[in-house]
Amino acid sequence: MGEKLMSIEVQFERIINSKVIREADTKSHQDYIMLTALAAMFLLALFAYAWQHYQWMQHGYRIEEVVRKREQLSEIGRQLRLERATLRNPQRIDAIARGELGMVVPAPGQLVTFSADAPLTIPTPPQAQAQPAELAAKR
Repeated sequence: MGEKLMSIEVQFERIINSKVIREADTKSHQDYIMLTALAAMFLLALFAYAWQHYQWMQHGYRIEEVVRKREQLSEIGRQLRLERATLRNPQRIDAIARGELGMVVPAPGQLVTFSADAPLTIPTPPQAQAQPAELAAKR
């Protein structure tokens, strides 16, 4: 077994690249500009599509909200018309006037009807004319 060891010598040399001048590669520079421009156009188109899609969705939400509000207002209007019809009922008005307010049917001579061509004086009812005579008799 007579193996011989071989020795390897390594030498490090210092290489200074600071004085190396590279040639400008105009083809790769043009390719880089072209690729950047294409990527920018693609991103711009993507953003434009995304913005339009977002606006479309927002308009859809607004339309749904307006339709819901319209249905709600329509229901409120229906309820108000029903309430108005109930409140205008003459029998109901008469019952409230007689029961809660203590009103009675006017006696003859208490009801005065005006017309456009009538004089502006209010006629005195028959009871009002008798009252001063009664007051004078009581004194």
